[in-house]
Amino acid sequence: MNNISKLINSWKTVFTKNDIRKILDFSSSFALDKFIQRAKENKIIESLYYWIYWFKNYNIFEFACKLKKTSYISFETVLQKSWIIFQDYSNTIYLASDDTFQKQTIWKTFQINKIKNNILLNPLGVENKRNYIIASKERAVCDRIYLSKNYYFDNLEILDFEKLEKISKIYNKRVILEVKKIIDNVK
Repeated sequence: MNNISKLINSWKTVFTKNDIRKILDFSSSFALDKFIQRAKENKIIESLYYWIYWFKNYNIFEFACKLKKTSYISFETVLQKSWIIFQDYSNTIYLASDDTFQKQTIWKTFQINKIKNNILLNPLGVENKRNYIIASKERAVCDRIYLSKNYYFDNLEILDFEKLEKISKIYNKRVILEVKKIIDNVK
């Protein structure tokens, strides 16, 4: 199997240089750099953002999680996708992480928001997709409440309230109380 086939069969659409090294088992940095250079010249991969490479049919969520290693898709990205909020946030991808910063590319803004490690690393309400991690709608609601007191949600009826209450318990007391208030108001 040639190197391009190995990359395609890895099921990844976004790669760091280190990912390519591991998938193709390159021990030589020179050989790795040459492979990347030839793959870019032949338009097999392109440089997406400095040290990140991609196939043309890349997954934007996979790219977002490559920007910050310890992160998952959440907040308005999940809330809008789940129809919990109706405002259009499609130009920005929101992530929960252990740091706060913003990255701007030509086509998207990536807003990375810090939450405490004991919350960030708790797997409750977080789905591990093949190449990225994303919050459930209930986890995204809790994440947003955690960072934004009294946040307004457009459509809370679609939530699993049992799951929402269970997830809220990994956050602070204010989140637990706001979630309880939401549940009481919707029911």
